[in-house]
Amino acid sequence: MSRGDEPHWTAALQKLDRLTPRESEVFVMMAEGLSNEDMANRLHLTERTVRAHLSAIVEKLELHSRLSLCLASYAFRNTVANDNMCRCGRRGE
Repeated sequence: MSRGDEPHWTAALQKLDRLTPRESEVFVMMAEGLSNEDMANRLHLTERTVRAHLSAIVEKLELHSRLSLCLASYAFRNTVANDNMCRCGRRGE
């Protein structure tokens, strides 16, 4: 797949260093498909704070929708999980 064929949200994965630690937590939770209320409960925050984090994430990663954010989060989580599994497998050899 050439760079021009990649989904627009893939570029966001190169900008994750822009996020604060809490924004990173919220970003990863997006892959689970949680509601704002569920994320707020899990993180012991208000829904308003979660919405603020989501707005900041969308802006910092230059995304245009919650769907794009979810797709980027899902791809990131699966990439990290696959990388960790590969590293674990190599250690056992």
